[in-house]
Amino acid sequence: MPERALARPSMIPYVAAWDSECAGPVSDLTYEYHRGRARLAYKGPPRDEDRDTSGVLWGRVSRSPYVGEPLLGYMHSGRQYECMFALKCQICRCPASKNKDGYLFFDWPEPGDPPTWPEGSLTTQPPLCERHACVAKRLCPHAPDFVALRVGLPRLWGVSGTAYTWTGDGWISEADLPPLKYGAERLNAVVASHLVRQLRKVKVVDFP
Repeated sequence: MPERALARPSMIPYVAAWDSECAGPVSDLTYEYHRGRARLAYKGPPRDEDRDTSGVLWGRVSRSPYVGEPLLGYMHSGRQYECMFALKCQICRCPASKNKDGYLFFDWPEPGDPPTWPEGSLTTQPPLCERHACVAKRLCPHAPDFVALRVGLPRLWGVSGTAYTWTGDGWISEADLPPLKYGAERLNAVVASHLVRQLRKVKVVDFP
């Protein structure tokens, strides 16, 4: 799992970031007007991957997986989006496990979660296939905290990221934002880093 580990594990998740991968400079940001409203954009020609299907701007991060050292406390925004959007295993990129009760996720309660947790909770952790869920349970130092869930309706909900404001002298950022739901007005000022799903029709399950 892409969480801070005590030692480099023998298996690196597909979504993990690597220290050879670099985010684009903040100086690349600008504003543009879209349907009469200002929103963040990048200078120069737009790229297909700059915005998701809801029009949210995503951070540009280089890709060089398996080069250098893995940053196991972080997920690469592009690979996280790929696995979360397509419901692929975060470790191997293959289709995530799905049965009659839904997709297989590992999650754990955190401050701010709804009292109905895990029903209705938000997660940035992509699902898993059964094979690599077993490996994660065996190798990850945080495995004792994992709760195995089958999720019948993992809704695309929104994003987490960093908000930027132009002051005239430069950009100031606000990184500690709560996740923002698609459609929120403030998304026009956010560079997204993680896709968020809301877990609905959840069943806690035993997992070996």
